Amino acid sequence: MKCEKHIEVTIRPLRLSDAAAVQRYASDERVARTTTIPQPYPENGGENFVRKGISAHRNREAFYFAIVADGDMIGVVELGAVDYEKRSVRCDFGIASSHWGKGITTRAVALALHYAFCELDMEIVHSACLKCNPASARVLEKNGFQETEGFIYNSSKFKNEPARRFQLTRQAWITAQTEGIS
Repeated sequence: MKCEKHIEVTIRPLRLSDAAAVQRYASDERVARTTTIPQPYPENGGENFVRKGISAHRNREAFYFAIVADGDMIGVVELGAVDYEKRSVRCDFGIASSHWGKGITTRAVALALHYAFCELDMEIVHSACLKCNPASARVLEKNGFQETEGFIYNSSKFKNEPARRFQLTRQAWITAQTEGIS
């Protein structure tokens, strides 16, 4: 489903005032089910996450952006695992379950990709999602990502859980922009 025309989607660096919104959506078990968000979410998790994100952004270690839809902060898209030498970055995202299926995440990821390729001068953006999460895979595919391989998560939260890796090169992104695909 395409982003509803009347929903304005933007991204901006996280602010301390975003902590309550992060706390709300990250505490939703449906959001935590397919993300690395711990469940139950700690009482001060939103504030800690936002402070970490602001610090990482300031130090250019990772770039945490608030996803804003019609003026409300509803999620985060992160450009992390920044490797300036290899010119690569990882894209992760999550939004409040009340905003799923509206195309908002697809648009927010597109804006983050523009930042990665145009502002950070990256050559490749990586991402991954659980195999049981086709909605996240679709967000990536709509933005031109190509699936590269499957793998098995070995974290404590997703022990032996099948997952999918994706990547998008600068050249593929530029081609998609000129063809009006994304």
